[in-house]
Amino acid sequence: MNYFRAHTVEEALATLADDPRRRVVCGGTDAFADLALVPARSEWVDISRIDALRRIERCDGWVRIGAASAWESVALTTWLPVALRDAAAAVGSLQIRVQGTVGGNLCHASPIADGVPPLLSLDAQVELASVRGVRRLPLHEFLLGARQVALKADELLVAILFPLPADADRTAFVKCTNRDGSALAVVSAAVRLRMSAVNTVEDAAVAVGGASAVALRMPALEASLLAQRPEALRDIIDGASLAALSPIEDCRATAAHRTHLARLAIMRALTHCIEEAAHGVSAG
Repeated sequence: MNYFRAHTVEEALATLADDPRRRVVCGGTDAFADLALVPARSEWVDISRIDALRRIERCDGWVRIGAASAWESVALTTWLPVALRDAAAAVGSLQIRVQGTVGGNLCHASPIADGVPPLLSLDAQVELASVRGVRRLPLHEFLLGARQVALKADELLVAILFPLPADADRTAFVKCTNRDGSALAVVSAAVRLRMSAVNTVEDAAVAVGGASAVALRMPALEASLLAQRPEALRDIIDGASLAALSPIEDCRATAAHRTHLARLAIMRALTHCIEEAAHGVSAG
């Protein structure tokens, strides 16, 4: 096993450029869970000591979350949107949240990753760096499928960025599991909602996780919510086709049950947003 601990982004990028077969590790929570991975047979680049990758900042209307930021840090950053903080607080146990990182979770690309639906609903982008330069991709273009991402072998995910929601925006995250306490999601949903002065939907973003190979935004459903009053939303959700979803069947749920849970999670998230808007609660 060859192990290198980088202390700067430049050191990490130079090491990856020298040998793109090396694997990046930070929190290590996904690596330990991968039964196919034999640590002694891999070349490792440890980025856990790069302070620049652990910053959570807001500037010029944008939020920037360093890829090595722990989920517990996200959960405790009170000015971040509610949906993202709630999703961060739902990631595993406290031990996992303290150790596991946002960037590692995105690169692992699990269909049931808690953080992905809220980030999609916030129009998040990823920043990818190499010795060749820096590029940005919308998160939905970065996530190609289960365990598949658009990350070149010599690239490092360095940050996640999204526009800071407007003051009138409300966000919510709902996670459906098969038991109480720390558990993997069966299905989850995140919503960003803005109500107009006449109490109709002015803007909406809806994302669903666990019901397809990757979490998905639901643009057709979002369009159907516009200009609607709160009392009409349940019928719209109940009647939506959700054709974009392709839920699997396994020991945890049938495809039909996952579709049912998706409707339930979306409606609950919408309800949270509407109630917060009615009481003047800030999205951040």
